[in-house]
Amino acid sequence: MTDLAVVVATHGRAHLLPRLLAALSRQEGARPYEVVVVDDASTDDTWAVLARLTAEAAVPVRRIGLSRNLGPAAARNAGWRATAASRIAFTDDDCVPSAHWLAALDEALDGAELVQGRTLPAPDQPTGPFSRTLRIESEDGFYQTCNVGYRRETLEAAGGFDEDFRHPAGEDTELAWRAIGAGARTAFVPGALVHHDVRPSSVLATLRDTPRWGSVVLAVRKHPELRERVHSRFFWRASHPPALLAVAGLMAVAGSRSARGRAAGAALLLPYARFRLRTEPLPETGPRRRVALLPAALLLDATEVAVCAAASVRHRRLLL
Repeated sequence: MTDLAVVVATHGRAHLLPRLLAALSRQEGARPYEVVVVDDASTDDTWAVLARLTAEAAVPVRRIGLSRNLGPAAARNAGWRATAASRIAFTDDDCVPSAHWLAALDEALDGAELVQGRTLPAPDQPTGPFSRTLRIESEDGFYQTCNVGYRRETLEAAGGFDEDFRHPAGEDTELAWRAIGAGARTAFVPGALVHHDVRPSSVLATLRDTPRWGSVVLAVRKHPELRERVHSRFFWRASHPPALLAVAGLMAVAGSRSARGRAAGAALLLPYARFRLRTEPLPETGPRRRVALLPAALLLDATEVAVCAAASVRHRRLLL
């Protein structure tokens, strides 16, 4: 029986598992550990791939299959509860932990109950204006499970991840703040490095991914102190206030019968243009391309605002 475990929840990403298990099998300097992979009712060949990888792995790997898709919070709970290890590290299937990742997290757990490592975009993957990845180089208060470790007693005292969270967003932050509220000490570990995949730049893929951000509203409802971590306390991102103004401006332009009304509506577009062209421009773009991509950027920001608005009604907490 090992006293250290790595838990991974996966769904529909069988092609990523060989790379992940290879990285977890190459951990250096760590005491004996096991890996627990929870298949959250994937519809691809995840279960068969896991069977092969489990047989071939250089470290003990346990696979758990859920009969129906319950979301990452429930899957991670199934994973950490299936092991008797006193220390649990979490990462995700779209990540590659560095060779000393697990040893660094384990050492930091000597002096803290919750530790977070450093996460950088995968260096060999191209980025674009609508790519999604993670860059975490300090303790920012969100404690993403792509790179985090807990003592078992902390997870047990907190009751694990809140399974009200069905989307992969907010559930990790909510658990961390519940643990911190109960007295858990935290630490940031730069040496515990994980590389996170970079999703290809795609407006359509980003739109499909947008519903997850409604979970941020649920996290704020459960932990009002998280308002200090969002923009101006009532906006999920800094792009959302000017996006709201821009949408109002477009409606005014479309609905006004007077030149003055259309001009006033057009003026409401300027703060968003300034934000996306100068204040926080889309990455990997030059000046001309930024202008060309403004409509797509506004579509994405406005969709995020709509998702947060719907979640605000559902959870009775305003966050746009």
